[in-house]
Amino acid sequence: MQPRHTNFLLSLILLLLVIGCVPLPGVRDGDTTTNLLNEQASALEAAGDYAAAARLFEELAKQTLPPGDQALLLRAAENYFHAEENEQAAALLARINTRAAPNLDFPKRLLIAELAISKSRPDEALSLLNEGMPSDTSSDLQQRFHAVRAEGFRLAGNLLESANELGDLDLLIEDMDKRLANQLLIIQTLSALTDTALDLLQPNPPGIQGGWMALARIIKGHTGGTSRIQEQLKLWREKFPSHPAVPGLLEGYFEKLESQYRPPNHLAILLPKTGPYASAAKAIRDGFMAAYYEQPIESRPRLVFYDSSDSADTWPLYRQAVESGADMVIGPLNKDGVSQLARAGELEIPVLALNQVPPETTPPTTLYQFGLAPEDEARQVAERAWLDGHTSAIAFTPKGDWGDRVLSAFRNRWERLGGTLSEQQRYDAKEDDFSAAIQALLNLDESQSRRSRLQRILGQKLEFEPRRRDDADFIFMAANPSKGRQIRPQFQFHHAANLPIYSTSSIYTGSPTPDADQDLEGIKFPDIPWLLINEGDSPLSMDKLAQILPGSKGAYRRLYAMGIDSFKLLPHLGRLQSSSNESIDGKTGNLYLDGIRQVHRQLVWAEMVKGNPRAIGYAPRMATMAEEMEEIAEIKPTQLPEQPAMDTKPEPTGSGEGSAVIKAAE
Repeated sequence: MQPRHTNFLLSLILLLLVIGCVPLPGVRDGDTTTNLLNEQASALEAAGDYAAAARLFEELAKQTLPPGDQALLLRAAENYFHAEENEQAAALLARINTRAAPNLDFPKRLLIAELAISKSRPDEALSLLNEGMPSDTSSDLQQRFHAVRAEGFRLAGNLLESANELGDLDLLIEDMDKRLANQLLIIQTLSALTDTALDLLQPNPPGIQGGWMALARIIKGHTGGTSRIQEQLKLWREKFPSHPAVPGLLEGYFEKLESQYRPPNHLAILLPKTGPYASAAKAIRDGFMAAYYEQPIESRPRLVFYDSSDSADTWPLYRQAVESGADMVIGPLNKDGVSQLARAGELEIPVLALNQVPPETTPPTTLYQFGLAPEDEARQVAERAWLDGHTSAIAFTPKGDWGDRVLSAFRNRWERLGGTLSEQQRYDAKEDDFSAAIQALLNLDESQSRRSRLQRILGQKLEFEPRRRDDADFIFMAANPSKGRQIRPQFQFHHAANLPIYSTSSIYTGSPTPDADQDLEGIKFPDIPWLLINEGDSPLSMDKLAQILPGSKGAYRRLYAMGIDSFKLLPHLGRLQSSSNESIDGKTGNLYLDGIRQVHRQLVWAEMVKGNPRAIGYAPRMATMAEEMEEIAEIKPTQLPEQPAMDTKPEPTGSGEGSAVIKAAE
């Protein structure tokens, strides 16, 4: 199933496609039937009935002499694409002979590139458009060209080039509303870059691009205060007096930012002090307080902590917080407590829960859910592998609830993108020898069986080189560091050394251990930026925080980062809720909200090189999870699978140094 793209840029591509269709060629004079079909097809296209229009244009092509028939085939293909009937569009494109109609070469390549983008194949799209545009290209086709390249660069993870293409597109758009939307997208695209990246990539002289980057920095540093914003905008205008940013964009967007910035004054924090969640809660609380004390004294909210060790106390504690004057609640941490609030109907004051639950009913509009869900990571593995050009996967995951959840999330996202899962095997993490499961995964067991049958038939021993399956592009492996160090060499031994391996953050302890991690060589995985990106002298960097909180480099290090983000998120929830394109840099990833107000994290990708994680960069966001989560929300409660109890034991690493996690939260 192809992913449904909901962001503005892809909508703009489709809109420009309709506007920029190749003009109808002349048809046979005096042919009343053909002229009627012509009028009907154009009317259907204008009315938005693209599938019917495509069929009529295709029929018209049969009745039109060459080379006019070629333009009609392209027109039909464009309408099929707009109707999301991509197979029909591709079939017609294959029939178009650009030797007979050279003027169709560029619009044909452009439409093929748009098809590649619709399948999330950015490299194919960008390659098709590397030659640029003919000098006489119409404005409509130029707009489509820049829109496709912008989306291609975004999917490839090159946000700066994506913003540059949007900047070129901006200069071609005449409709003011569309231009405002496009300029907002430029700023949102650049805002997804880190502050360090915006500094390092600043062009010299700054020019138009530098102006957009400076605006993005203003937005990223927004902490409320109309006078401060106005002062920053005034300085920006003085520095970039001829910048094409529409004045309405600046005033309107920053006014909107101001209205959406809601720092709490009185915070109630629901965390357990005892019981199985106490250690995780302490890590979150310490990270939260570190971020809290980085705030100026005058802007720190009042804090009141409540002991939520017993999940049955969640609702009474919430009511107590409301009655005591709190204007926001953080917590609870366990799924049972979050589920109670999710079923509450509406909540008087907003809640940022520190876990996520599948929606049994539409959750309250003021309930936000933030967790380090392994399912999010598994989906991003599927997306990264797809963007890397892979189409067929095999999966190797541990037995048990955690492994099943990760596998299910990976498989669902992978197949939704159009990939094939050729085989899956579950291994026993209590064992050290995984040969049987690996041989079954690689079909080596079948190869061995064929050898045995032949030896019985021939009555003699045969020279034999086992051959693994050839229908897999990569392996999705879920494992902790200790098991990963055992499994990777066994894959190499069993003739799979050349198969790329993708994993989740569970494969990495969070601290470089080159000697121990040599056996993880080449494995790609996503993880939180706090562990992978050097933040220099930032007071909340991992190294700086470890000087005052040594535990932040321990087993629960990722939960310290979650604590920091839980504080940083609070004033920005309104802005994030206004659009899935809005995001903020967090220690746990680039954070954004889906349609049911669950926080998702775009993570940094890394590859193990000589035992050290080498950061590759942020994972591109293919599409928000909003639609997928909303589909889950439509399932009746009786259809929902039973939710496993929350297991707070650390993922076993075999050596005690691994990243301890709450299974239901990371």
